[in-house]
Amino acid sequence: MLGPLKSCVKWVLDHRQEWVERNCARNVHQLLDGEVLHMVDVGASGGILPRWRPYGADISFVGLEPDRRSYEALMQADEAREFHSYRLIPSGAWEADQKITISFTRKPTCSSHYPPNMPLLSRFPDAERFDVVAAGEVDCGTLDRLLADPGTQVDFIKLDLEGGELAVLTGARRTLATCIGLHVEVCFQQLRLGQPLFGPITEFLDRLGLEFIDFVTIMRWERDHYRGIGQAVAADALYLRSPENMIELVKAGVLDTTKLKRYLATLAIYGRCDLAEKTLDLAAAANLLGDEGYRRRARAVFARQQAELSKRAKFLARVSYVYSRWTNPNSSLHYIY
Repeated sequence: MLGPLKSCVKWVLDHRQEWVERNCARNVHQLLDGEVLHMVDVGASGGILPRWRPYGADISFVGLEPDRRSYEALMQADEAREFHSYRLIPSGAWEADQKITISFTRKPTCSSHYPPNMPLLSRFPDAERFDVVAAGEVDCGTLDRLLADPGTQVDFIKLDLEGGELAVLTGARRTLATCIGLHVEVCFQQLRLGQPLFGPITEFLDRLGLEFIDFVTIMRWERDHYRGIGQAVAADALYLRSPENMIELVKAGVLDTTKLKRYLATLAIYGRCDLAEKTLDLAAAANLLGDEGYRRRARAVFARQQAELSKRAKFLARVSYVYSRWTNPNSSLHYIY
């Protein structure tokens, strides 16, 4: 009895998710208004971020992947044919053009230039996945050089390098000057010896006009479980330019007007409606995005998104109130989106 019921519920949920993703893709396509989002994925072996997958037809994708096996697998993957354009660069990225040493761990995705901090990691379950089983060198270049081909544009960067994020950013100052946002895995604890943590990464990006906006995931570990509670060890952090900064860069000629459409599309992907409304207000005041019809359509997109977010936030607030009153007055629920 339960088997067919579970299958039915799964079918309903899967089809609803497909419907939601189609609507989101239509909204982003409308906001782009013929433009294409240019995304760079440093450490592309895991495939594109799931959040970005519905928008492949409107994304020009450039991935960096030094591992030849992963490179070949990515080139043959069905996902590669879903993008507006798709290119892989067979190289790693770092702060300079050089070879760097990699400690290869028992679990491949835990490999890093920085050696694992086993005294800390051994406090938590399955620390053996960080055991170093081999070492080798990887050829790396700066993002500024690797992306220097004429015509290569960068709107958004995803970084997940097991501690190497700040080194890559240090070699990408020219690229970051026209970048509108980043999705970066950051750590709060020294999971690897010597790795830069959340603070230095945020300070570096803030100096370049890319502000920390929010955590879109948070990873917490307990001493005996991995179930989403416990000590916060890492997160995925979202960094974006502010609406004020975007408008000033467009007015100064550093960015062209079409970048605002790509910025608005990125805000829609991450549900940042307040930033979108401010951008549209400032653009109208500065006589940018002069097509009133486009601004009206964009406001309608974000009005619908804001209504949905508000509905979810109100529901969560009610559930959180009941949950804290009935279970633990020192607890509350948070909406991570």
